This record gives sequence, structure tokens and C-alpha cells, in this order.
Amino acid sequence: MIPHEIVTVMERRRLVAEVRTQTAVQALGVVDALAAAGITTIEVSLTIPGAPEIVSHLSTRTDVLVGAGAVLDANQAREVISCGARFISSPIFSPDLVPACRDANVACILGALTPSEIITAQRAGAEMVKLFPGEAFGGPAYVRALLRQLTHISLQVSGGFTPENLGEYLALPVRTLALGELLVPPQLIERGSWMAITNRARAFADFAANPHAFAARFLAMMGVAQRPNPAAMGGGQGMADPMPRMPAAAPAGAHRGDTGRHRSPDTEGWLR
Repeated sequence: MIPHEIVTVMERRRLVAEVRTQTAVQALGVVDALAAAGITTIEVSLTIPGAPEIVSHLSTRTDVLVGAGAVLDANQAREVISCGARFISSPIFSPDLVPACRDANVACILGALTPSEIITAQRAGAEMVKLFPGEAFGGPAYVRALLRQLTHISLQVSGGFTPENLGEYLALPVRTLALGELLVPPQLIERGSWMAITNRARAFADFAANPHAFAARFLAMMGVAQRPNPAAMGGGQGMADPMPRMPAAAPAGAHRGDTGRHRSPDTEGWLR
């Protein structure tokens, strides 16, 4: 595939799994679990020990599209491209990645945050621009404002996702959403809970494919209480707004971590 075709496949699949683990064995287990759920665009972080070998192993599979993430310079890019990476993703604007990718017919994704950085990255030759970190300037509201002005950008959003705002991101005309710990929580990796990861990932895949049909089920699985529907409160039919615009309240018994985000008291019960 040429870079344009690679990006088209990524866009059709919508979700990109950013795989970051402590070991290569864990990474391969995560990829198997994700692929079983239908999430098959895999970004292997170069922060994993032995990342090039992981990419090489995965590149022989026909059921996943594998690329490398956290790539910071052309030497790193050339190494993982030689191992079979089909796309190169960087959290920073590193223009020397563009010729390295172009020479190998590999898609290049450059990091940016501000409007000027985004346009500069796209003009430099990036097939897609990674907005990172996505929550830095306001999350979905910032992305929405960007897209009103920069109508022709090819954008991927990475970072800052919550169960409450994922539906808002899916409603925006961005090409892909790159999910990390929200999709694959570290505690599930540490326990080797591969089936739990598959079940969780399948909920994400269903939600991405049809947000309105699966919103209520997805939010319930994530342990998020939904806002009452005003129409229903007036005596009409219906239960709740499946696409809440504001963060939902924590479920009864939920508690907060240091980040202030809601956590379900049973983070894995529904996954068993």
C-alpha cells in the first residue's frame, strides 16, 4: 500500500491502539487481545524494550496494520521501517521523518498542537497530523474550533479521552482517534487479563462503529451514569441522553483518584 491508502485504511477503522507496555511479551498479548475484538490498527511505542522486534513480528500478520509510535528522529524511523512498520507516528514536529517515510512508501504522522504547528506539519508532507496532547487546550471544544478554521487538515487526536467525551470526538470529522490507557488499562496488562482487554476493546469498537446505537451500553460498561433525558422527565418516553455533552456524575460508590477522574469501584467486574 502507498501512504494515502494506508491512511484510508486507518480512517476506515477509526481507532488506533497505542500499545505501551513494560515488556515485549505483554505487547504481543495486548495485540492479540485487541485484534480479537476487531481493533487492528496497532501503534507500537518505541518506549517498549525490543520495540523493533515487536514490529517485525507483527508485520508478518495479515490481520493487523502495524506502525511505530514515539518516533523522534529519522534514524529511529528507518530502523522500524526496515522491520515492517507501515506508518510512523511522532508526538512532536520532526520534519526529518517525512523524507524517511516517503522513500519507503510509509505513512508519516507528525505531532502538533497549535494551528500554526498543525499547518506547518501538513505542509511539510505529513499524511496525518497527530494533535497531542488532545486535552491541552480544551479537548473536543478545541478540536471543533480548529476544524471550523482549518477545514482541510488530516487530523488524528491522541490523549485526553474519557468515556464521557469519546462520543464528542467520534462526532468530529477527524480521521482517527489514538487510544492508550483508556482502551487498555495498565492494571489489566499487569494481570495478564487478555479476555478482559478483548471484552473492553469490543465495547470501544462497537461504540466507534455506531455511537448512537451503542452509547448507553458503552457508558454503562465504563461505569458512567447517564444524564436524565429532559423529555423523559416530563413524562415522555425514553430513559436517558445517550450522548451526554457534559461530564456525567459518578456512579454511586465511585471514588476519585489523584487526577480527579471518576473510577468505578469494580473496574473489571463487567469484563469477566
